[in-house]
Amino acid sequence: MLIGYRYQAQNPAGKTVSGMVYAVDRNAAWAKLKRSGLRASRVAVDIVATLNGFNGRFDVREQVRFYRTIGKRLESGKPMISGMEAAISFTTDPLLLNALRLMQQRILDGARIADAMQSAGFPDRDQNVIRAADAAGKQGQAFVRLAEDVARTSRLRSAIQSTFLPMKVLAVVGVVGTYAAMAWLSPTMIHFFAQWSTGQAIQLPALIRTYNVAALWVTAHKLAAGFLLLLLLVSGKLALESAFVGRLADYWQNWRLISEKSDHSSAWTSFSLLYDAGGIPAYESAAVVRKSCVRQDSQDMFHRLDKILRLGVPISSAVARAGFPDYVVNGVKSAEEAGASLAEGLLNMVDDLEQDVEVMTDILKIKITYLSQIFGGVIVSVFFYVTLYPMYIQIGQKL
Repeated sequence: MLIGYRYQAQNPAGKTVSGMVYAVDRNAAWAKLKRSGLRASRVAVDIVATLNGFNGRFDVREQVRFYRTIGKRLESGKPMISGMEAAISFTTDPLLLNALRLMQQRILDGARIADAMQSAGFPDRDQNVIRAADAAGKQGQAFVRLAEDVARTSRLRSAIQSTFLPMKVLAVVGVVGTYAAMAWLSPTMIHFFAQWSTGQAIQLPALIRTYNVAALWVTAHKLAAGFLLLLLLVSGKLALESAFVGRLADYWQNWRLISEKSDHSSAWTSFSLLYDAGGIPAYESAAVVRKSCVRQDSQDMFHRLDKILRLGVPISSAVARAGFPDYVVNGVKSAEEAGASLAEGLLNMVDDLEQDVEVMTDILKIKITYLSQIFGGVIVSVFFYVTLYPMYIQIGQKL
């Protein structure tokens, strides 16, 4: 979580400036301002700004629009600083707006664009792409391609996340519904049938008797039960995002291929951008890309690729020796042998990977839909068993 700090400082020209900076703590905020060339005199927490920037990530749509706009302006020969003014005027995301203002201040103080991006907190990969493109005179093109990659990565992640949305909704509805039934519905029925039976013992299954005891406890301790419910939901979310669950999910081949190919799609796009920009050796590109990989096995592959490329091995051979999947090895080999730009060949491979992920995601959505229907049926059946079924048992035994 990033905290919003409102600051007052002096720029290198001695002018007093103020604004907002996001950092993990006050010391990090002071350090970030110092890297931006500002001498801060006051840094104070801003609660509203902290809540606005709670997730700690730039709004993807506005980041894409900024990269694309700046790229087009630079390609047409327009100055960077005027583009920054325009970007600040249309940006509403507080985190990105703060980053753009810091970046603008650094550029006004004479810093290079990549250095200004570093001070403002843009991703390392993006900074390195722009730094490499600066030496080759391709900054405009680099910004446009960054926009395309950020949009592509966001689109793939959204498609994957939306696949499991029905299951997540059903899980939340099931847990909340169980709490509501135990806190209000079941106790009423228990007391009603206790009075209606007039002391006659009613034989209920052990599972239902256990549920009734739990329901009476929840009724008597609604706040404590609500806290346990919230804890259960948070724990479930953390568990689903854990590395252990991720390793278990890899046993499902369809999901593993989606996760693997989407990660390589983003990673090789980054590699091609760095390679095409020029000025950065291939092994350094691999080292930079490694940090942006989501999967541990992908990180390990690029780590080995970095080491092998430093030995002077051609990239296609290095990829094979680094243990990349066959579809990556074949794609890189085709890109290298195509005779055109290696970067363009890699982007063609990325397009193929993206199409594969889209097709597999559609198939997975169908499977998840069926599983959701089964899961929903199980929830309804359990709800009927512990709430309505006892009513039929007790009425039958009474009659």
